[in-house]
Amino acid sequence: MTDRSDDFFADFDGMSRNSWSVNDAAEYARETQQWLKASLDPLQPIFGEGDKFAKDMEKSLGLLETSIDEYMGLIVTATEDSSAILLNTKEVFNRGEDVNVDNVPDLDDRNGTGGGRR
Repeated sequence: MTDRSDDFFADFDGMSRNSWSVNDAAEYARETQQWLKASLDPLQPIFGEGDKFAKDMEKSLGLLETSIDEYMGLIVTATEDSSAILLNTKEVFNRGEDVNVDNVPDLDDRNGTGGGRR
C-alpha cells in the first residue's frame, strides 16, 4: 500500500481487522451450510421410498444436495485459509518492520552510525 508521500507501508491494524472480517465470512458460510443441511434433511421422505419416482428424485436431488454441501465446504475452507494467510502476512510484515527498525543504516547522514530510526 502507499500513502500520500508514496512511501510503502503495511497497516497492521487494518490487516488484523480484515482477517477477522474474512473469518466472519467463514463462520457465516458454515452456518449457511448447516442451515441448508438441516432444511433439506426433512424433505427426504417427501418423495416416497422404493418406487421409480422416489429413486429418480433421490438421484437428482441427492447429487444436488451433495454438490451444494461440498461447494459450501470449499467456501468455508477458502475463507478460513484466507483469514489465516492475511493474519500471517501481517505478522511477517510486522517482524520485517521490527528488523528494519533495528538494522537499517541511516542513509540521510554521511556520518550516520546506522541502526534504528531517530
